[in-house]
Amino acid sequence: MLVLAIGWFASFGIGLLGILILAMWAIGLVDLSRRPDLERADRLRWVLLIVLLPIIGTIVYWVRRPVLPEEREKLIAAQTRGRNY
Repeated sequence: MLVLAIGWFASFGIGLLGILILAMWAIGLVDLSRRPDLERADRLRWVLLIVLLPIIGTIVYWVRRPVLPEEREKLIAAQTRGRNY
């Protein structure tokens, strides 16, 4: 009985991990398609990297992704709102 429970939890964990990877992959592609700062050739390179190497390509995209000025302003505003002196 314990072996079945461990097997179920292991398969559930692997399935959950797969769903998370798929979600990050899809969100990365959507984010990439909406970026106004990328040239067409740069966007194509990123898409190829993400599609051909889904896990590694997505991680590299999220790590190397530059922050847009609008996003930077929102982050600064959120940080200063959180400080109550």
